Amino acid sequence: MRIGLIGHGKMGQEVERLALQRGHRIAHIFTRQQPLTSDLREIDILIDFSVPEAVPQNVHAAARAQISIVEGTTGWYDRLDEIRKIVEGSQIGFLYAPNFSLGVHLFFRIVEHAGRLFDRFPEYDLWVHEIHHHQKLDSPSGTALALGEILLRTVRRKREVLIERPTSKIAPHQLQISSTRVGSVPGTHIVGFDSLAETIELTHTARNRAGFALGALAAAEWLVAHQKIGFFTMDDFLDEIFNQRRDSG
Repeated sequence: MRIGLIGHGKMGQEVERLALQRGHRIAHIFTRQQPLTSDLREIDILIDFSVPEAVPQNVHAAARAQISIVEGTTGWYDRLDEIRKIVEGSQIGFLYAPNFSLGVHLFFRIVEHAGRLFDRFPEYDLWVHEIHHHQKLDSPSGTALALGEILLRTVRRKREVLIERPTSKIAPHQLQISSTRVGSVPGTHIVGFDSLAETIELTHTARNRAGFALGALAAAEWLVAHQKIGFFTMDDFLDEIFNQRRDSG
């Protein structure tokens, strides 16, 4: 693939390194100094790890040029409906995720199953905590919020996410998501289930950024190889893989 890379921070650099290892070519790197334009003739796919405020203009440029885009930036989800309309009004593929690690998306499915199990046992309370490096822009992380959405969907006694620091006793229907920003931690997410007798924790720990970059490249390869048009998440990508393996097995 000829990749147009938007953003060249730590994640962008990791995508570049692994893309070259996988035999792809970085056709252009777009930064604040060299912003994205609509002239994308030498590019097969865009991969965006930039900043939240740039996402709408990046998607507009991709739609005008009819180039699909993998969106790895987080912190823009309040404009999700706007972005969906841009994509659906064009002929491009758009795949976004709060976290592109394949392990994280398998972790999501494990947490979903666990939520359904603990839904039957009201003596267990639950919580989400995440830890990231001190330069991360958003808090809580998009991954932590996604875990919260999964638990609200599967555990009926939880109906509201609490992301602000509580100043009094929290309500039983609230699910607290807390964050720590420290050092150079790539990302740790913990989902806990707690009763008077015991605590059960499910944890995903990223050792480095390679898992995120590899997932973004796999998503880009999927969009290009299958000429996907439309609005996608990593669930769509994984569902197709699981269905293929089920059919072949």
